Amino acid sequence: MPAVEVPRVTFVGSGRVAIDAITVPEPAPNQIRVRTTKSLISAGSERNSFESATVERRSPGYSSVGIVEAVGRQVAGYREGDRVYATAPHQGAHLVEVDDPRVAEGKEHYPPPKTPDTVTDVQATFLSLADVALHGVRRGRPYIGDSVAVFGQGVVGQLVTQFAAMVNPYPLVAIDLQDDRLALARQSGATHTINASREDAVDRVIELTEGEGARVVFMVTRTPAILPDCMRATAAGGTVTLTGSPPGNVDIRLQEELLRKELTITGTYQTRLYPLTAYHMQRWTRPANRAYIYELMGRDGLAVDHLVSHHVPYTEAQEMYAMIAGGPTGWTGVVLDWTDTAN
Repeated sequence: MPAVEVPRVTFVGSGRVAIDAITVPEPAPNQIRVRTTKSLISAGSERNSFESATVERRSPGYSSVGIVEAVGRQVAGYREGDRVYATAPHQGAHLVEVDDPRVAEGKEHYPPPKTPDTVTDVQATFLSLADVALHGVRRGRPYIGDSVAVFGQGVVGQLVTQFAAMVNPYPLVAIDLQDDRLALARQSGATHTINASREDAVDRVIELTEGEGARVVFMVTRTPAILPDCMRATAAGGTVTLTGSPPGNVDIRLQEELLRKELTITGTYQTRLYPLTAYHMQRWTRPANRAYIYELMGRDGLAVDHLVSHHVPYTEAQEMYAMIAGGPTGWTGVVLDWTDTAN
C-alpha cells in the first residue's frame, strides 16, 4: 500500500497547538501501518510538554488505537483489519515495529497488543494509563483489610482507586479538590471521599482510620507539594507510593515525617521490560499487565467509560489542551476521534 498523508497534532510553542500533515510511508518489512481511530490525551505528561517554552515542534501523545491497514512482508501474527493498541502520537496513522532488532541492545520494545472484541476503541485508549496505575498499586502492596488513601482523582488516580479496591481495603479514601471527580471516585470504588479545598485532608484521613493514618497512601497528583501531606496521612510503618510523574522538588521534614514514623516511600516508573520489583512480581512485565487489563475490561472488571468527559474530533485539540492547562475543573478523560481521516 502506498504512502498516505494524514493529519497530526503538534505543539509549536508554549500553549500553542497546530494541526498539520505528515506523510506515513508504506511499512518496512518488520512494520505494520495502523490507521488511528481514537487516541487519549495523557493530561499530566502532555500538559507539561504543552506548557513548555520551547519553540521546537513536538508530537504529543502515546495512547492510540486503530486498525491495521498494511503489513510488512516479514511480519507474522498481524493482518489487515486487526485492531491494535500502540504507543503512538496523536496522528491519523502511524508505523509500528513488530519485531525490533534493537531489543537485543537493551532498547525497550513491546509488540502492539491486539484489542479484543470485548473492548471498545475508547476503552482501549486507557491501556497505558491503566498499566501505570496497576503497576503503582502492585508496588504499594495494599493487603486485604488495609486502610488506603489516594491523593488525586484524575484519570490515573481513579484507576489506582479501582485497582486498590480489588483487595477490599477499608476505608478506601479518595482525596481531590473537585466534587465531580470525587463523585466519580465513588463509582471507582472509594468508600469515603475528601474535598481538600473544604477540609484538612490529613486530619480527615487520620479520623477515618481511628487515629492511625492510612497503611498505604498513593500520591497521584502533578503537585510535588502534596508529598508531605501524604506522609503525614500515613500510619507509622506504612507506605507512600508515588504513581505518576510530578515534576520539580519538594521539602520534607526528615525527622517528623519520615524517620520517626519509619515510612517506606516507593517510586514507580513503569517503562521497563521487567519491573524493578521483588522476585514474585517479575512476571508482571508490561505486556503481561496489558493482557490482564484487557481481560479485566472485557469482563467489566475494570471500568473506564465513566472517566471519559470529552470525546471530540481531533480538530478540537487546541481547545482541549487549553482546557486542561486551565486547571482540573470540568474534565477527566479526553479522547480524540480520528475516524474521518480514513475517508
